[in-house]
Order: sequence, then C-alpha cells, then structure tokens
Amino acid sequence: MAVDRSKWPPMVRIGLWGVPNRAMAWAFAAGSVVLAIVCLVLGFKDPRFFGGVALMFAALWYYLAIRWVDQHDQWT
Repeated sequence: MAVDRSKWPPMVRIGLWGVPNRAMAWAFAAGSVVLAIVCLVLGFKDPRFFGGVALMFAALWYYLAIRWVDQHDQWT
C-alpha cells in the first residue's frame, strides 16, 4: 500500500521526490557526503572542485527529510 505523500510538508516532498524508499534516501545522502569529500580533496588540486562541497547541504536535506518521515509518517 502506497503512502499518501501529499500530507508531507513541501520541503520533505521536494527533498524525497522520486525516492522510492528509506534505503534509497540513505543511499543518496551517503552518496552526497562521499562526493562532497571527494570534491574537497580534489579542490586542493583544482579550486573549481570546491563548489562540490555544497553537496553537504543536499546530504543535510536528505537527513532532515528522512528524520521527518520517520517521526511523523511511514515509508511505503
């Protein structure tokens, strides 16, 4: 049975748009952290990569959206 995501706040719906379940949301959050770290390291060689550190904000958004769903609603 699918969850009615229309009850979720807009920032949670946008953050988890297209994410089918909790495991994939955590995978995207972890991927964002890994890419941010890689960009940080590469930034010391080529400063253009430092912009990728902003992916930490995406990881934070995923984390907060996952936490909201865990506390206020359910997955799948």
